[in-house]
Amino acid sequence: MGTKKKLTRLSNHFYFTIDILINFIILLAKLLVLNMKKLIYTFTMLAFGLHGIAQQKSTLCGTDEHNKFLQSTNPQLKIEAEKFNKNWKSYLQTVNLNDLKKVNKLGKTSAPKYIIPVVVHVIHSGTNSSTNISDAQINSEIDFLNKSFRNLNSDSTNRREIFKDIAADCEIEFRLAKKDPQGNCTKGIVRVYSPNTNLGDDVLKRISVWDSRSYLNIWIVERILKEISNGVVAGYAQFPFATSSASTDGLMVDYKYFGQLSPSQNVFNTVTTHEIGHWLGLFHPFEGDSCNNTDNDGLSDTPPTYNPDGARSGTFSATLNSCGTDNPDLVDQQENYMDYFNCKERCSNMYTYQQKARMHYCIENYRREIFSAENLVKTGVNNVTTTCNAIPSFYSNNKNICTGGSVTFNQNIYNGTATAYNWTFSGGTPGTSTLATPGNIVYNTSGAYDVKLSITTNGTTVDSVYKNYVTVIDNKNATQANLNYADWQYANDWYEKGWRFESENGRAKWTRTLGVSFNGIASMKLEDDPFNSVPSSGIEQSFISPSFNLLGATLPTFRFAYAAALVTGPPPSNTKSTDDLRVYQSTNCGTTWTQMTGTGSVSTGTAISTTGLTYLNWATGFVPSDASKWREVNLVATAAANVRFKITLLRKGGSNFYLDAVRVSSSAKLGINDELASSINFNLAPNPFNTATELTFELTKTSEVNISVIDILGRNMGTLLKGNTNAGNHIVNLDRNALELNNGIYFVKVEIGNQSFVKKIMVN
Repeated sequence: MGTKKKLTRLSNHFYFTIDILINFIILLAKLLVLNMKKLIYTFTMLAFGLHGIAQQKSTLCGTDEHNKFLQSTNPQLKIEAEKFNKNWKSYLQTVNLNDLKKVNKLGKTSAPKYIIPVVVHVIHSGTNSSTNISDAQINSEIDFLNKSFRNLNSDSTNRREIFKDIAADCEIEFRLAKKDPQGNCTKGIVRVYSPNTNLGDDVLKRISVWDSRSYLNIWIVERILKEISNGVVAGYAQFPFATSSASTDGLMVDYKYFGQLSPSQNVFNTVTTHEIGHWLGLFHPFEGDSCNNTDNDGLSDTPPTYNPDGARSGTFSATLNSCGTDNPDLVDQQENYMDYFNCKERCSNMYTYQQKARMHYCIENYRREIFSAENLVKTGVNNVTTTCNAIPSFYSNNKNICTGGSVTFNQNIYNGTATAYNWTFSGGTPGTSTLATPGNIVYNTSGAYDVKLSITTNGTTVDSVYKNYVTVIDNKNATQANLNYADWQYANDWYEKGWRFESENGRAKWTRTLGVSFNGIASMKLEDDPFNSVPSSGIEQSFISPSFNLLGATLPTFRFAYAAALVTGPPPSNTKSTDDLRVYQSTNCGTTWTQMTGTGSVSTGTAISTTGLTYLNWATGFVPSDASKWREVNLVATAAANVRFKITLLRKGGSNFYLDAVRVSSSAKLGINDELASSINFNLAPNPFNTATELTFELTKTSEVNISVIDILGRNMGTLLKGNTNAGNHIVNLDRNALELNNGIYFVKVEIGNQSFVKKIMVN
C-alpha cells in the first residue's frame, strides 16, 4: 500500500494509510533505481533553495543545527512558526479555491491583485567583475518572475494533464522600486563593493538593506557562505513569520542563478521564483524529508515527495512517484516550483491553487503594508515614469597604508550615468582629480582621512563623502619591542595599546574568559559558530598587532599560545571539523601580508588540534582543562622598522578556540612565560597548600621586583614584595590568613623589570 496522499484536485483534505514494512521496501528500491544527483539545500527559519545547477550531496545536519541555534537564541521563532501553521490550517478550511481561479492563457491583461516593490542589492567584487551583474540581467529576472507568478511562462505548455487544471495565476507582480526609503529617485538597484561577497549570509545583508516592510530585499552575492560537503547553496529566503528579523528579511541569491542572460544560465532557471515562494510562506512538498510526515507542506494539491539526498534526476519521468506507486494520482509534481527537480523545461513551471491561497494568506497577514496603496506611492511603483540622477559611490582595495604610500580609487556609480567626476582627497597628494578612476594618491602624514566624490548627472551635481576612509600609519615611529604583549590578564589594556580582533564577516565574538589560560588568569575565547558548523569556505577571524620597530633586533620573535579541539558535526552527516590556523607578518603597515614560516605558522585539518586526534561531539563546548591542552608557537620575525603580526583562524566547524600569551620581543630570551621563571630559579612549594607556602628565587643583579597574589576574577588579593631588590637568593612567605584567602585557585604574578610571569597556586 505504501504511504500516500490522495490528490483530489481542489480538495482540502488528504488521507494516509501506513504500512511500515512495505513503505521501507518501496523507498529502498527507489534509492537503488533513481539516478539521483546531489544538492545541498539548507534552511530553517531561513529556507534555502536551489534549481538549475549541478547538484551535490545533501545532508540535513546544517539544517538541524541551524534550527537548534535559532530556537536556542530566539525561542519566539519556533512559537511563531507553530502559530503560523496552526492558523493556516484553520484559514484553509474557509477558502473556496474556485474563487482563486483565473483564466490561464497567454496574453492575459487582468491587473495583479498584489504588487510587490523590489530592491536588488548587488554586492560585487569589483565594478568590472562578473559579480556586478548588469541592469539588463536584473530586469530579465523581474520579467521572468512576473511570468512565473502569473502563469505566463512559455514552458507551461509542457505541463502534464493531471496538473494543468490546478496550475494557478497567483495574481502577484514584482516591480523594481522607483523611490528609495528617503524618497529619492532610484532604479531599484543598489551596487555595493565588498571583498566579502563570496561570504554571503545574514551578516553581509546589513551592509545594504532597505525597510523590509516596504520593499522585498534581494541580495546578489558571489557565493552564499553555507557550503557543506561538495555542494553549494544557490539561494535562501526568510519566512514571513520570522518577524523579529526585519533587517534580514528577503532573499539572497548567487549571482550565477539570478536573471536569464548569463551564458551559465538557461531560460528555465527558477532559483529566485522558488525563494520568493518561501518568502511568501511556501514549504517544500518533501517537508520533513519523510513520506510519513502527515503535514508535509500543509497543502493537499501538492503530492508528497521523498527527497533523502536533496535532488532527483535531471531527466523527466512521467511516472516517478517517490512516496508510492499504487495510485496514479500520486506521481511527483515535478512541475512545481517548490520541489528540487532539475529537468529543464519539463520541471519547475507552476504553483498550485492552494499554494496561491497560502501566498495570499501570508501577504494579507504578514506583509500587508508592502502592497498597500500608500506604499506603492511611497516606493514609486504606481506606474510613475521617472528619470534618476546617478549615485556617486566608490571603493579602494588598499585603504590602510604606511606614510608615503598611495591609494587607487575605483568609481562605483549606479542608478544612472555620470558625465563628470570631481574627487577631493583630504590629506592626499594630489588633493583633487577629475578622472573616473584616480590612482597614485599619496599620503605622507599619519591619520584618518575623508574622501569626497562629486559627479554631474542630468545637469545636477551629486556628492558622496566617506568619513575617515583612508587610514595612514606612521612607518617611522613604531613601538620599540624589547617586549610587548597583549595584556588581557591584569591591566586588560590590549585594545588601548592597538591590538585588534577582526572578523572577515562581522562575526568576531571573542570574549575574555577568566580561569582558562595558558599561563595566567584569563584567555580570549572565540566560541564555536553554529552557522558554520561543518567544513566550508569558512570565515576568517584574525588577531592583529600594532606596529613594532624590530630594526636591529638580534632575534625578533612573535609568540602565542592557543587551544583547539577537533569536532564531529551533528548526525546524520557526522562531518568532521577542519579549521585552519595561519600566521602572517607585514612590513608595510598591513597593506599586504606575508605568511610566516616555522613550526606552528600553518596548522590545517587535524594538525590544529592541541588535544590529539579524538573528535568531540558537536554539542560539547571545548575547554582546555590544563596546560597540556595548550600549544605554544614561537616564530622568527623580520628585523624591520615597521612590523605587524596577524593570527588568522579559518573556521571550518571547530569548537571553542582559545588564544593567550601573545607577545613580540626583540630577542628570543625575552618572554612572559617560564623562561623568566627558569632564569631566576623560581620555586613555589608546597603547592597545593593549606596554611602557608614559600616562594624562592635568585637575582643576578639588583632589580625592581613586584610579587602579588591575584584571584580567579583578576582581583589583587595582596602584595608580597615590591621595590628594589638586591642580587642574591630570596625567600618570600605566602600566608593564606594574612591575605584572607579562601579555598580555591589563585595566581602569583612575578614582575622583574619589564618582564613578568604567572604561577598558579591552590589553597585547600
